[in-house]
Amino acid sequence: MSMKRFLHAIIIAVLLLGVAGCATSYDKRGVYHKVRSGESIQRIAKIYRTDVQTLAEYNNIMDPGEIKSGMRLYIPPRVKKEGVKKLPFGDDVTAKKEAKGKKAGAKSDKIKFYRGRFIWPVDGRLSSPFGYRDGRRHDGIDISAKTGTPIKASAAGKVVYSGSMRGYGNLILLRHKDNMFTAYSHNSVNKVKKGQTVKQGQVIGKVGRTGRATGPHLHFEIRHGQTARNPLFFLPKRG
Repeated sequence: MSMKRFLHAIIIAVLLLGVAGCATSYDKRGVYHKVRSGESIQRIAKIYRTDVQTLAEYNNIMDPGEIKSGMRLYIPPRVKKEGVKKLPFGDDVTAKKEAKGKKAGAKSDKIKFYRGRFIWPVDGRLSSPFGYRDGRRHDGIDISAKTGTPIKASAAGKVVYSGSMRGYGNLILLRHKDNMFTAYSHNSVNKVKKGQTVKQGQVIGKVGRTGRATGPHLHFEIRHGQTARNPLFFLPKRG
C-alpha cells in the first residue's frame, strides 16, 4: 500500500470515529452564556475568544438580530494548540493553504452562508436541528420522512464508506471537493458501494430507522475535514 493510500485510510477511520455515537458527542468543556441587555453576537464572541460563525452555527442563529436578552447561548470549547499535529482531512497542500489563509485573514464579524453547493438529501420535516441537546452535541440535523423515501446525494462526490455502524445503523459517507464530507444514516438500505462516484441528486439509499432511532428519519451531516458544520448554513433556505 502506498503512503498516500495509507494516510487516506487513516483519515477515513478517524472521520468515522468522529461521527460515531448516533450523531451525538460528549462535550463537557463547553459552557453556556446568558445574554445580557445590549450584548451582540460579536461582543459575546470576543468575550470568549471565539468567532461569530461558530456561535451562529452551534446556536442556529441566522440573523444577529435574533440575539435577545435572557437567551442562553452554547459556547463550544476553544481548540487548544497541540504539540503533535493532527492528520489533516485532505492532502498536505490543502492543509497548508487553509493554515496560510487563517494567518493572513482576520476573523469575520458577519454570519456567512454557503448556499448553492449542497441540496436537501430528502424531502421531509426538520425534526431536530444541529447544536446541543440532552447534554450532548448533535453533529447534524434529523429530517423526518416515511420509511423507503429516497435519499439523494447532497453533492457530487465519492463513496468512502457504506456499511453499518453502531448507533448510526446503515451509514453512507461521501467525500466531496475542498475536503468536505456528508454523512447519511439510519438508512433502511444503502444503494451505493465504497469507491463509487455519485452525482448530485443521485439516489444513494432509502430512509429507515436502523441503529439508535425512535422513528424513520435521515440523520444528515456536513463536515469540513473533522469539523462538524451546521447543514442549515449550507442547504437551500426553505420557506
